[in-house]
Amino acid sequence: MAYPFPRFSSAPQTPQCLKGVESPSSWQSRGFDKPRSYATRWLLLSVAAAVILLVLLTKSLASHPRQTDRIPFSDSDIDDFFNHFEGRQDCGIASTDIYIPPIPFHATTKKHSLYCPNRARLLEAMSGGGRHGFDTPYFPLGCHFRWYSTSEICMILDRFDSVVFLGDNTLRHIYSALNMLLRENIALGGLRQWEMKESEREACRCDNQLTRPECLAYSVLDSRSVRSNDAASGHSSPYFCDRTPHMFIPIDRSPAAEDLHTSFNSILHREPDSYKPIAVIHSLSLATSLAWPTATSSMDEWVTLADISQKNVPFLWVGPNAAGHLKPPSQILSQGNNALWHYTTEMAKEAEARQLDTLGMYNFTLQAGSWDGTYYGQEVVLVQAMMVINWLSRLEST
Repeated sequence: MAYPFPRFSSAPQTPQCLKGVESPSSWQSRGFDKPRSYATRWLLLSVAAAVILLVLLTKSLASHPRQTDRIPFSDSDIDDFFNHFEGRQDCGIASTDIYIPPIPFHATTKKHSLYCPNRARLLEAMSGGGRHGFDTPYFPLGCHFRWYSTSEICMILDRFDSVVFLGDNTLRHIYSALNMLLRENIALGGLRQWEMKESEREACRCDNQLTRPECLAYSVLDSRSVRSNDAASGHSSPYFCDRTPHMFIPIDRSPAAEDLHTSFNSILHREPDSYKPIAVIHSLSLATSLAWPTATSSMDEWVTLADISQKNVPFLWVGPNAAGHLKPPSQILSQGNNALWHYTTEMAKEAEARQLDTLGMYNFTLQAGSWDGTYYGQEVVLVQAMMVINWLSRLEST
């Protein structure tokens, strides 16, 4: 917040010669330089006053929250944001089980000061944190990210013309979790449940919508399909807000199929006169067996299409998950944690060279439970989706 500079009631007056006081000419005739001495004292006093004012303003600014993510600060305690979500009881997940807000160590510490001050620090913290035990909540490194309510997520999305997810199944799961949050439905929020039979809906609830191949076939791929079909079904689960379109474009190689380029270009040119940015979340890893050249080619491929459009298109490169302890032995060498860690670090360098933001998921999933050693359940992907939302909250809106 900017503070107004204090105004003087009147401009400083030039001192007048008074009776009984020597004139400047008499000072000079006696070999003195009184005017210069007076000017020096006036300059020193002015500098001292400016320093005091600067110190006071600095203290005032330090005690006030620095609003860098454009979402109002809240001093209230974090409740379970899933309390009113469909499936809260059936799925047995509370937001307080997967996210712990920062706790001040001293009574004088302001809670807002514990959150990351800018986007660079936020990405570094979310990528470099750890867990205090297997499957315990994740703690970012040095500063914290936020858990936003559904209404706050809507405020963040409203700042964009659209949001695009480009990637393989790892990113598909994160996009599914975003849909669960926006539909306030952790039971079936990631699925096109209007296409499913009642028996399929029962079989695909909660974690099963991510872990069973027959359920993944019904994954939501774009917000338009939910808006067009959900209300007509007998199992309606609408979005809490639906003003910003978002979609998932599946890719597993580079160059991608031409029809995927066409879909991406249609998004870029959907609103030719819009000033809002189009955010892209990009990831490619296990679908290519961690092929480094394919990943860098994919970065160049989609960034080039974005550049041609001359639109404001910020990119976030998302690294792969760590391997779970159930990873099959036959995949340990090619897709084990040594290979995944090297892929994570090298692709982060390549993304940085292309001026792309990077979010690593290796540390976050290293001590998390995986159902098959490769993919993870709701307790993981819901937090990953919230991390992406935190990145979106720090982007410039113009």
